[in-house]
This record gives sequence, C-alpha cells and structure tokens, in this order.
Amino acid sequence: MANTTLTPIGTICFPALFEPKKNKQNPTANARYSLILLFDDTATQTTAYQDLRKMVHAAIEEKWGAAKAADPAFVRSLRLPFRNASEKDYNGFDKGTIYISPWSNGEGPHASRPDVVNLHGDKIVVPEDVWAGQLGRASVRAFGYDSNGNKGVALGLEHVQIVKADCERLDGKQSADKAFAGADNSQLAALGIDPNATSGGGASNDDFPF
Repeated sequence: MANTTLTPIGTICFPALFEPKKNKQNPTANARYSLILLFDDTATQTTAYQDLRKMVHAAIEEKWGAAKAADPAFVRSLRLPFRNASEKDYNGFDKGTIYISPWSNGEGPHASRPDVVNLHGDKIVVPEDVWAGQLGRASVRAFGYDSNGNKGVALGLEHVQIVKADCERLDGKQSADKAFAGADNSQLAALGIDPNATSGGGASNDDFPF
C-alpha cells in the first residue's frame, strides 16, 4: 500500500464530507465521501504536488511492476487522478489548472468518514461550515485498480484541513446577513417595528408558559 501524503492547498469544490453521496452516473455503487481539490499553477509547482505525483507513480509500480511503471505508453493508458480543469465547465474552474477527486467509501463495513479540521487542528463538525470555494488540503493515499477493463490509479481520502474558511462561495449561496442586506423595510413601520432598535437577546424565561 502506497504511503499517505498531503496534497497542495487548493480550492475545495463539491464537498461531501459529512454525508456520503451517490454517484449519479453509477447509482448501484456505494455512496462516497469526497471532494474536488482544484489546483492553480502555483500549487502545481509545490513540493507537495511533486510528492503526490511520486506517490501515484509508486502505486503504479506496486500494482503492475517496475517495468510497466517505467513504460510511458502503459502509463498513458491508465486513468490517473490528475485531471485537466479545462475539461469541466464548473463555476470557478477557470481559475485552476489541475484537479483531483479523492474519495472514501461511505457504506458497509469499510465505510470511512474523513475528519475535517481547521488550520489549528480543531475538528469541524457543522456541515454548513464547509463549502465550495474555501481553501484546503487533504491527506490522501494512492491505489491502483483493474476492474471490468478499467485500469488506473485513484486517491483515497483520509482527512481534510480547511486552511482558509472566509472565502467567496462557488455555489452562489449567500450568508443570511448578505441575503437580507438592503431589504425593503417600508412595511416595518406599519407593523410597529423600529428597524434601528437594538436587537434583543431573545425571549426571557418569563415568556415561557412553564
């Protein structure tokens, strides 16, 4: 089994880290925990990216032997985890060069949900605190597969670290404060509501009928 390594920091897309999701193209397969990490040109020049490529090469050698791993024609015939971002017309992908899609099994006895932590190593447990557009990296491992005529190397997802949370969302969803900013408050006066009043701390204990 190839060793685990850390990816470069990239833009997180399509995170499914708290609940596994089914693959629409293969609905009979187990649901997976997954994300896409989008790397720009700076990320692909890092040592972390080169270490990731070396781990993938080691997985090829482990699965098919050193001679096959050294054969460029054979390596080109494999489906490798490094994909060209220009292949996809997803929001934000124009800012990247390469993307990877590590995953882990979300069903059965071998299900493995990745831990998600912040830059300080504190666990993130609220799914809404993670969204597409944040910057992060992952702990991954590479493994070769040969099934039903499909050969390649995939990346197993172990853990995810969010290194910058306050980023523009790629899914277009607004925060609540931005959603209501600039709302028409002309009805408030008729309802006896002062929009400039200091917000209260909520209902007091005396307001509850028990």
